[in-house]
Amino acid sequence: MYGLTLQYIARETGGKLIAHEKFYAYEPIGASIDTRTLSKGELFFAIAGERTDGHEYLKQSMENGAIAAVVSRVPDIEALQGFPLIVVGNAYEALRSTAALMRRSFKGKVVAVTGSTGKTTTKDMLWSILNQRAPALRNIGNMNNELGLPLTICALKEKHWAMILEMGMRGLGQIDDLAEISAPDHAIITNIGHTHQEILGSQENIARAKAELLPHIPRGGAVILNYADQSLLRQWIDNTKAEILWIGQDNNADIWADEIIKTRDSDLYNRCSFYACTAFGERERIDLFIPGKHNISNALSAIMAARKLGITWQEIRTGLQNLEMSSMRLEFKKISHPDALIINDTYNASPASMCAALDVLVSAGRETDRKIAVLGDMYELGDYTKEGHENVGIKVSEKGISYLLTVGKNAEYIAEGAKNAGMSGEKIFVCIDKKELIHNLDMILKSGDVILIKGSRGAKMEEIVSALIDQGRSS
Repeated sequence: MYGLTLQYIARETGGKLIAHEKFYAYEPIGASIDTRTLSKGELFFAIAGERTDGHEYLKQSMENGAIAAVVSRVPDIEALQGFPLIVVGNAYEALRSTAALMRRSFKGKVVAVTGSTGKTTTKDMLWSILNQRAPALRNIGNMNNELGLPLTICALKEKHWAMILEMGMRGLGQIDDLAEISAPDHAIITNIGHTHQEILGSQENIARAKAELLPHIPRGGAVILNYADQSLLRQWIDNTKAEILWIGQDNNADIWADEIIKTRDSDLYNRCSFYACTAFGERERIDLFIPGKHNISNALSAIMAARKLGITWQEIRTGLQNLEMSSMRLEFKKISHPDALIINDTYNASPASMCAALDVLVSAGRETDRKIAVLGDMYELGDYTKEGHENVGIKVSEKGISYLLTVGKNAEYIAEGAKNAGMSGEKIFVCIDKKELIHNLDMILKSGDVILIKGSRGAKMEEIVSALIDQGRSS
C-alpha cells in the first residue's frame, strides 16, 4: 500500500480517525486481519467473524507493530496508549473500500485468473514471466477470496508494475464481486470443470459464474479462454468489449502447442518441450520444467497474457525456466527407506486434475518402476460425485497402476470404478482412515516405487506425505 494516508483512508471509508495529528499523514505499508502474520507498519482491520473477533486482538496488533487499526466499535482507548484508530461502520467493508482505493491509485496492469483447475499454476507461471521485466505482485496461498484478494491489493508497492490476481469462487456473484474491487485489465479462465457443481448445480452454471469476469474487462484488454470450453462459454462472450483469445490443442485456437516432446531429467522427473504457435504467425520453442501435459495449457494461457502485456519471448522462456510452483502441487520428493519417489499433489483435486495427475504418475520414474495411486475424496461435485470418482477409478485401471489405495467415503467410488474396469481387487486397498492407509502402504512399498498422493483440500492428504517423512524416510 502506498500513497494512502490514515487521514485519507478514514475519509474515503466514511470513518473517523482517532489519533494525534502527527499520525494523519502516516501511510500503511499493507493491510492485515491476523496479528499472527501482521508485519510492522501494516494497517490492522478488526473484522468480526464467526469464530473470532479482531477487536479482541487490538492490543496485540499494536504490540506487533501495526501502524493503526480499523474498528467498527470503540474499545478501551486508554489501554491502547494512543494507538491510532479509524472507526467505521463495518471493518470488512472498510477493507474492501481501502483495496478499491489502492487499485484506483495503481497505474500498472492487472490480470485476473480463474477457472476450475490450473488457476494457481497459471498465476504462478504468469507471475514468474512478468517478474523478468520488473517486480509483479500475486496473491499467495489461499488469498483468492473476499478477504485474501483485497489484502493482496493492499500489499501493492511502488516497485510493482503488474498484479496477477487468482480468483476463487463457491457460488454465483462472487467472481463479479472480486472483479468489482480489482478492476482487471485482462482475464484468464483456464477451464470449466465440475468443481463446485454441488453448489451451482450444473457445469453450465459453473461457466456462468466464471464468465462474470467478462463484463469487467475493458476495451483494449484481452480475455483468454480454453477452446475446449467454447460451447459452454459462447453465450457469455458478448458480455465483454475486450478481445477474445482462445488457447487450444490445434490451430483452431489463437495459440496452441506443436511438436510436444516429453523428456526425463537425471532424477526421473517428467519434463516437456514444445513450440508455442500463434494465429499471428509466431512459432517459439518453450521448455517447461514441470510435469504434466495439462500444464502445457496453463503455460499457453500465461504466454498469451504475457504477450498482450508486451513481454518478449526470451523473457517468457526465462520466466518459465525459473518457475517456482506453489506448495503441494505436483511436488516431487525422494524418500530413502525404501528408495522411492513421492508426488505430492495434495493441495486440491477434481476429476480432471486427478486424471491429469495420474498421467504424471505413469510418466514419472522408469517404465519398470511400480506406480502407486493414493487417492482421497473429491468434494463439491454434487450430482457428479459418484460418476466423477468412478471415472478416476476407470483411469487408474486403464493406466495400469500397480496399486490403488483410497481413503474417504467418496473415494470408495474410485476403488469401485477401478475394479469394475478390470483392476484386480488384490491391488486395491479401501481404507477406513489415514492410519490404515499408511499401514497398508508400508506393507507394499519397495524400492523404486513412485507414489502419487492426491485429494481435495478438505481431505488433508498432505498428512500422509508428512507421515512418510516423519517415519524417517525423507532423504
